[in-house]
Amino acid sequence: MKKKRIIIIISVVLGLPLLLFASISYFAGAGRKTGDPLPKGNIEIPVKRTIQYKNTSHIQEEIIDYWSKGKVSDWVDGEKIDLKNSRTVLSCLLAGKRVEEMNQYLMKKKATGTGGSRWLLNPKGGYNFNTMAFTPLLYLFDDKPDLLYPETKKHLVDHILTIEGAGFTRNVPYLPMQDSENHILMSESSRYLKNQWLWKNGNHSPEYDNKNNGVEEGLKAYLKEIYTYGVYEFNAAPYLGYTYSSLLTLNAFATGEVKEYATKILDLINWQYALSSYKFKHFPPYRRLFKKSFSKELYSDYHSVMLMVWAGFYNDSLKIDITHGKHHALWPSMLPYRPADQVMEWSLNKPNHYFVKMGHGYNSCPEICSGDKSYLLSAGGANQGRRSLIMPKPTVLFLDDDAADLNGIFHMYGPGEDLMKWNNTGEYEDFACAKGKVHIPEGKKPALVSGDWQFYPISEGIFLAVFSEKKLGLMVIVRGNSPEEVANSILTNNPDQKLYETQFKHPNGNLIEYDLDSPKDTWVIKSVNNKPVNRQFSRWALFEGNIDGV
Repeated sequence: MKKKRIIIIISVVLGLPLLLFASISYFAGAGRKTGDPLPKGNIEIPVKRTIQYKNTSHIQEEIIDYWSKGKVSDWVDGEKIDLKNSRTVLSCLLAGKRVEEMNQYLMKKKATGTGGSRWLLNPKGGYNFNTMAFTPLLYLFDDKPDLLYPETKKHLVDHILTIEGAGFTRNVPYLPMQDSENHILMSESSRYLKNQWLWKNGNHSPEYDNKNNGVEEGLKAYLKEIYTYGVYEFNAAPYLGYTYSSLLTLNAFATGEVKEYATKILDLINWQYALSSYKFKHFPPYRRLFKKSFSKELYSDYHSVMLMVWAGFYNDSLKIDITHGKHHALWPSMLPYRPADQVMEWSLNKPNHYFVKMGHGYNSCPEICSGDKSYLLSAGGANQGRRSLIMPKPTVLFLDDDAADLNGIFHMYGPGEDLMKWNNTGEYEDFACAKGKVHIPEGKKPALVSGDWQFYPISEGIFLAVFSEKKLGLMVIVRGNSPEEVANSILTNNPDQKLYETQFKHPNGNLIEYDLDSPKDTWVIKSVNNKPVNRQFSRWALFEGNIDGV
C-alpha cells in the first residue's frame, strides 16, 4: 500500500508539470503575437451608409421562428451549457412566444462555471459563452416587463450574468499569457455591459464604474489593438462567430469609443469578406482550429451567415438558404448593425474587375483575390508552423454556378497533399500558380484543347485557361472573343513551355515571375513586369490593390 502511494505521488509530481507544459504550449498559439501595426493601404474601409435596410425579412423571421421552437435543457455545474438554450430563450421573447415558460426556466438557473478558456486549473471555464449570449436580454427587454419579468431580470443579474466588476483581463486564468481573442471579447464585453447596466440603473458602487475601474479603458485598448494589428483569429472556424456576436452586442449597447471601435472592426472584417467572397461562397485560409484537414463546404463559415442575414434586410426577395450557423444568425437578426453600402454592393455583385492583397500581420498569411462579376480567384495561403494555427486552403476559382463544395470548383494546391508544406500564395491579377495540378470539376468540358492547355468559357468574352501537370498548375483568366483567340494569345506570349515553372506572360500585358519553392513566409510571386514585389506578406497592408477596374 505504501509503495502504491509513493507511485501515485511520483506520478502527480511528474504529471502536473507535463500537463502545465502541454497547456502552455497550446495557449501559446491561441493568443495574439503582435508584430508591427498594419498599414491601412491604398483601399479605404467603407463606412458610408445610405442604404435603407428593411426592419424585417423572411430570413430574420425564419431564424427567430426556428429557435423559438427549440427545447431548453438543464444546466449541470461545471459542464458546458448547450448554447441552444440562450438562442431559444432570446427567440421566444423576441417572438412573444412561450413567455411564461422562458421566465420560469431562467428563474431556475444559476451560473455553472467561470470565464476564460477551460483548462487544468480552470476546469469550469467557458461560461463566458453564456454570459455573452444572455447579456442582450438585459438590453432588449429592459423596458418590456411583460416579456422579461422584473423578478426574472433581477435573477438574471444576480445569478446568471456573473462576470462583472473591476479587473479587465486578457490572460488565460492562472496563466501568464493572453487568452484567445474570442474568449477575451466574450468575457470582457459581458463585464462591460453588465457594469454599464448596473450603473445606469442606480448601482453606483465603484466596482461598476467602467470609466474608473479599468474596464472601459482596457476594453477600448484591446479593441483598438485588434483594429490596428488586424483580427488575430481571422476567418476562424468556429471562433469568428463568437467574436462577431460580441462585437455586434457592443455595437448595439456600448457607448463612446468602445462602441466606435467595435463598429470599426465589424466594418473591417465585413469589407474583407466582401472582397474575398463570391455570392456567399467563401473559402479563405484561416487561423484556428488547426487540423489535418478542413471542411470542403463553400458556404459553411460564419462570415457568410452574417452577410446572408443582412442581405435579407437589404433585399427580401433574394433566395437565401441558411443551413449552417443558425445559432450565430440570430445575432444579426436581432441587433441593429448593418454593413456599409460598398460592403453590401461588393458582397452581392462585384461592380468592377479588381485585384486585392489583404495582410493579416505577424506569423500569419495573407488573402489574395482577383475577380469580376462572373468569377473570383482566391489564394489559399500558407501555414507558418503548427503554433501559428494557420489553416491553408487550396487556391480556388468561384464561378456563377451552384457548386457547394470544393469538388465542384476548379482549385489547386501544392506541393503534395500535406497542407503543412503548401505555399498557396501564388496569385496575381487574373493569374494563379501552384506546385501541383489543377483539379477540374467532374462534368466540366473544355471548349478547346490546344497542346497542354484547356480553355473553358466563364461568361461572355471571359475564359479560363488551365495548364496542369503533377508539379505545376496554372489558372489564367483571359478576355477574348473566342477560345481560339485566347489560346493564340497565350501561346504567342508563352511559346517556351519550359519557362512555365518560373514565369508567365499574361495576355493582359503582365510578365509575372514566381518561385514555386518559396519559403512559406514569402509570397510566391517574385516580380511583375521586371519590377521586384514586396514578398514579405507579414508586413502587407490591410488592403492594397485596385478595385476600380482600370
